[in-house]
Parts: sequence; structure tokens; C-alpha cells
Amino acid sequence: MKQLRLDLATTALARRRTRIVATVGPSSATDEIIASLIEAGVDVFRLNFSHGTHEVHGESIARIRRVAERLGQHTAILADLCGPKIRVGLFDGGGVDLVTGAEVTVTTRDVVGSGTLVPSQYRELAADVKPGDRVLLDDGKLELKVLSSDGTSEMQCLVVQGGRLKDKKGMNLPGVQVSTAAVTEKDKADALFATTRGVDFVALSFVRSAADVAILKDLLTAHGHGTVPLIAKIEKPEAIDAIEEIMDAVDGIMVARGDLGVEMLPEEVPLLQAELVRLAIAKNKPVIVATQMLESMIDSARPTRAEVTDVAAAAQSLADAVMLSAETAAGKFPVEAVKTMDRVLRLVEGYQWRHGQHGVVADAHGRRDSLGVHASDPGEALSRATSLLSRDLHVRAVVVPTRSGRTARLVSAERPAAPVVALTSDPALARRLGLCWGLIAQVRSEADLQRPQGAAKDTVRAFGLAERGQPVLLVWDASTGAGSPVEPTVSILHL
Repeated sequence: MKQLRLDLATTALARRRTRIVATVGPSSATDEIIASLIEAGVDVFRLNFSHGTHEVHGESIARIRRVAERLGQHTAILADLCGPKIRVGLFDGGGVDLVTGAEVTVTTRDVVGSGTLVPSQYRELAADVKPGDRVLLDDGKLELKVLSSDGTSEMQCLVVQGGRLKDKKGMNLPGVQVSTAAVTEKDKADALFATTRGVDFVALSFVRSAADVAILKDLLTAHGHGTVPLIAKIEKPEAIDAIEEIMDAVDGIMVARGDLGVEMLPEEVPLLQAELVRLAIAKNKPVIVATQMLESMIDSARPTRAEVTDVAAAAQSLADAVMLSAETAAGKFPVEAVKTMDRVLRLVEGYQWRHGQHGVVADAHGRRDSLGVHASDPGEALSRATSLLSRDLHVRAVVVPTRSGRTARLVSAERPAAPVVALTSDPALARRLGLCWGLIAQVRSEADLQRPQGAAKDTVRAFGLAERGQPVLLVWDASTGAGSPVEPTVSILHL
């Protein structure tokens, strides 16, 4: 055990593979904090459109771009749409106590609530529910059972689990087919605002089917923003049932464990998370694990042991990214939370590299094989071969000059044993590649992309990834341009 402790003390990787997404909010609303967060390891900033105005989010976008440019970093921005989130209304005094065993009226009328009257902002609520349905409040802390409904504006409920209910807390309806639109008018306005301001990703909440994604995609395409990558937040049982078609319709997914754990049994969430990560890797799509990862660090400078284990498990599953929400948006220790997450990820990845390098990569391929997935085009086949070569030859880096980013993403999805460096002349693409596992993006000139061998060697030296005589893999992306082969190929370089 003493030797194990010595190994752990020296095993952290110099370059982290798993990405960190951090949410911007009041605790991170200055240039100084944004700079500290980037320096601590943030790769993508999330703007939560459930809160804040367009003016506030516009200031955040400008601040992130300004600070990242000053630091020489390609930091991406993800706009997270609110979606059809159902909430209660306002109460006299800001909150009420619901008593277990009592009966209450839930109404969609615009009234101030009381201990026996709960207003809901969802107008179709009484029409959607039926007797026996469950109504969960405040992330499932409180529970009601529907006794009857008039089908228009009111329903009678039994308080199954009481407690304090405050203004505008969330309302979940597990098992109820809600008729609300998947993309609300607010979502449409927010999406157009965010893409006009140049965000790098848009996340859609409460996705239920590929048709939901198509609505947002068509909207953005009609306004000239159809190339912005879309992330589907998986937090509804319907999404689990339609996950294959949803995965094919989007550019990535987020395992949103908060609402998912309310809509479904909490004990199911870890297994669903593992399956979603596995499927995303198999489909070459980035996957973000989110919600309550370091929740205690909202108020504490140190995480719980369980939280650290949670972050470590996400890294061990080879998820592309892990996300901080209130920890960096409203917490007392935003920078410390990112530093903590960074340390945990580096240590886990270093341990995998040192003691299970071959097993980790083989595990990723085992997942593909178990799904019956085979390389169906030269790019996928080459990426799989590149990953195998990366560990068999002990290469120090994989360099991919690219214009589209496709081959770089494919190589990343194969979880190679060496960092992947993507060379591109497009700053927006460089930012978007920052969400992918193990990818380092660098903006180079068009002239450099036409001399990929020289550019690859220069970049590897600049990042300190290899020394003289050590091997590096160069993957020629078919989309690079003049001088590239028709299909991507791989070659071995020695510095």
C-alpha cells in the first residue's frame, strides 16, 4: 500500500484529457474571476438561460471572449436553453409549508399561493394529469398525488411528502405526457440571441425525441446559424427510450442527472449515465456529465468524499467532459471548485495511463464491439488504427491538421493513449474542439496547413509534448485542402 501511495503522488498527467465545463453566474461575473477559472482549467463556459437577461448574458459572452483572447486560450461558450421547465408560482411571504396528509388545490390561475393553494405556471397542467399521477416539487423533495382534476385550471391533490415550498421551485410530472412545446418561445428568442452573439454550442433542455431537436435546428438554419453544434440534455424518460434517434440528430449529449434523477428512480441514474457515456463514445459524439458533481463546494472550500468519487467515476468512464453548475455560478468558492475537479481528473487519468493504459483504451473499443459497431468509412477505420498505434508505438502526440474537425473528433472518440493536437485556421472550430476528450486545438495559418509535417513538429515542440527522437503520429485529414490525399492517412514522424 505504501508503494501505491507513492505511485499516486507522482502519477497525475501534465495535460488533462477530460474537459471541464463551468457555469457563469454572479460568482463569476468579473474579468478577474473568469481569468482565474480559465487558468484553473475551464475549457467551456456555460450560460444558463433559465436565469438572467439577454443583457447579462451578452456581457458574459463579451467578457469571456475578451479574457480568453488576452490569455491566448480558445475557450468555448455553451448556451443552455431553459426548455419547458414547469415551475410553481409565487407564495405569500415567499414560501409555504405543505403538511403531509393534507389536501391542497393546484391551480393554473394567476394567484398568490398559500398552504392550501399551489399556483403553477404551466397552463395545460390540469388537462395533462389524471387521478393517481405524481407531482414532484423542488427536485423531488416534496410529493403530491393527484386526486381529481377539472381538466381546465384546477386539480385536487394529497400531500404525500410535505415540507417547505418556495417561490418558483420546479415541478416534475413523472410518467405524464406533457403537451407543452419542446422548444418554447423563450427558447427560440434565447437561441437566436446566443447564436447571433457567436456562442459555440446550444444545449436544448428536456429533449424527448429527435423531432424536438429538429425544431431548434430548423429555426437556427432559417436564421443562418445552422452550423452551430447542438447538445441534447438527457433528463426525461422519453429521451432514454428514443436515445438512438436523438443521438443521431445532435452533435453531443449532456447527462443532466438532476431532473433525470427526479423523473426516474435515483438508483437508475448511475447505470443510465454509464450507458449514455458508452453509447456516445460508440457514436463519436461528445458527452458531458452534469449536475451536483461538487455540490457541497457551493458553501464549503472542500468537497465530500462521495463527490470526489463521482468526478473520478466520470473520468474512469471516459466521458468527454464534467460540468460545474451552481458551484461556479453562485458558490462561494468557484475557482477552488475548478481546481479541485482538475486535480481529481489528472490523478485518475494518470493512474489509468500508468497502471491500465492498454486496458483503458481496449475498454473503449470493447464498448464499441459490444454494440456491434464497425468502422463504416475510411475516417473511422483510420481513427481506430491511430488509437491502436498510439499505445503500441508509445507515441507522444497525435497531430491532425483539419478544416472541418471531423477526423480530429473521430480520433478523440477512439480515446488514444496520447494527446490529440488539432491544427486549424478557424478560431471557432478550435473552440468547439475543446469539448472533445484529449483534444488540444491550435490556430495556424493556411500556409502551415499546407506543410503539415513541419507544422506538426513545430506544434509538438511548442507544447512540450515530445523530445528529439520521440515518435509522433500525423493524421492527414481529407478536408485539409491542397496537398492532402483523397482519404485521410496516418504517418509516423520523429522529432
